[in-house]
Amino acid sequence: MPGKSHSRSPGEVLLRPDAPIRASEAAYHELRARIVDLTLPPGEMVNELQLSKALGIGRMPVREAVARLALERFIWVIPRRGMVVASLSLNEVLSLMEARLAVEPGLARELCGKASDDELDKLDDLFKAVDEAGDTGDYLHFLTIDHQAHVRLAELVRNPFLGPLAESLSLHNLRFWRYCHRERVVTVQHIQRHDALLRALRERDSEAAERAVRTLLETARASLQGLF
Repeated sequence: MPGKSHSRSPGEVLLRPDAPIRASEAAYHELRARIVDLTLPPGEMVNELQLSKALGIGRMPVREAVARLALERFIWVIPRRGMVVASLSLNEVLSLMEARLAVEPGLARELCGKASDDELDKLDDLFKAVDEAGDTGDYLHFLTIDHQAHVRLAELVRNPFLGPLAESLSLHNLRFWRYCHRERVVTVQHIQRHDALLRALRERDSEAAERAVRTLLETARASLQGLF
């Protein structure tokens, strides 16, 4: 699993090759991926019939997928107007950062006592690849691999409630920063290195790992307020 998870695309569902997948599940992951990569941009009206035709999936499974995406705040239901892809206002993104600050430092703390040495070594390599992508200035690649690294960190905590929640928050974050890259000037100053986090994980220092993630998130929050 560690090797395969590194190559997942954001929003991609990970299944055994022989595992059946329900139509609503396929629609959910495809629509979520299109929202995250901005193929379905913020503010876009959502029409179930059109989505059904575009995906080649029945309308009822698409309706189930849209309802699930609405629960996760990727889609908004607006009375008397219909459904739209969620916008990316400053207030929305600050709420996202607040949620990440409530979840992710604790994940880093838990990881120190749960991951094997081999798993931590592979996670170390993945975060080093994130930092290398940042150094090259390939911002879109940096965003994608950074998302993969944070999802992998959450997976290693092995909590069936926290893992999916952390992935959803990371996808919202990925969508926002992709949007910023498209709409605003994003420079190297918005890219942070993970040296303190990696050092804390190698030493299995749970307090330092929690503190490192909190610092990363608080710095990101300050940067995004500057962008707006």
